[in-house]
Amino acid sequence: MIKLKKITISALFFSCLISNAQENNEIKNSNFDFFNSNIEYQVKAQFSLGGASPLGIPAQIRKINSFKPSNFLGIEANATKWLTEDKKYGVRLGLKLEGRGMKTDAEVKNYFTQIEDDTGAQTTGYFTGKVVTKASNTYLTFPISFVWNASDKWNIYGGVFVSAAVKKSFNGHIYEGVFREGTPIGEPATFEGTAIGIYDFSDDIRTFQFGEQIGVEYKINEKLSISIDGTFANTQVFKKNFDAISFKMYNLYGNLGIAYKF
Repeated sequence: MIKLKKITISALFFSCLISNAQENNEIKNSNFDFFNSNIEYQVKAQFSLGGASPLGIPAQIRKINSFKPSNFLGIEANATKWLTEDKKYGVRLGLKLEGRGMKTDAEVKNYFTQIEDDTGAQTTGYFTGKVVTKASNTYLTFPISFVWNASDKWNIYGGVFVSAAVKKSFNGHIYEGVFREGTPIGEPATFEGTAIGIYDFSDDIRTFQFGEQIGVEYKINEKLSISIDGTFANTQVFKKNFDAISFKMYNLYGNLGIAYKF
């Protein structure tokens, strides 16, 4: 009788082991199917055009003499998980390394800023004259988009992104004008000829940003596609307590990309 009980217990024990192994195998197969069924992987190279800009042109900026994009290349890897069997709707997750840069030359009046001399001493005040601004920042970006397969040739996508600055640079100089210390009627300092007043706000760049993106994707063939999208940051370029420029600035960019699907 005791021997029969031992056999029964052993049988139940091995039955449980087999059942558990089958369940684990089903879970593994399910996970394997999730990452390989109805999912597409892409690598994308992009060209960006835009800049760190206020929302609207402030009264202090009277004229933009020149604008030149810089650090405008990026690369992205993403995966699109289609939520329906007909691949009509999906969710796309990505990882992107992208440059955000520009160089501008503008004419300003009573433009509040902060400059420093050869010793590094900083002075705030109001400048009327010409300003050169150079920005060259690199961000690691995590975009999340909803994708609508509108037709055989077109996808429409939109969503949000979070970015972390891995390289920060924002500097420039003032020239050919008058700088008044403290107030618009403060002690004047004239910049003529080769004389310039430099500024560097690189350390004041905000590390994390978030915003929205929206775009369209045209499928050239089964593997290649091109895309055009716009990205709009909700957080300003500089840290919250930054006050060396009197208006807020945001990263606003248009992006042209070419992608290869695996």
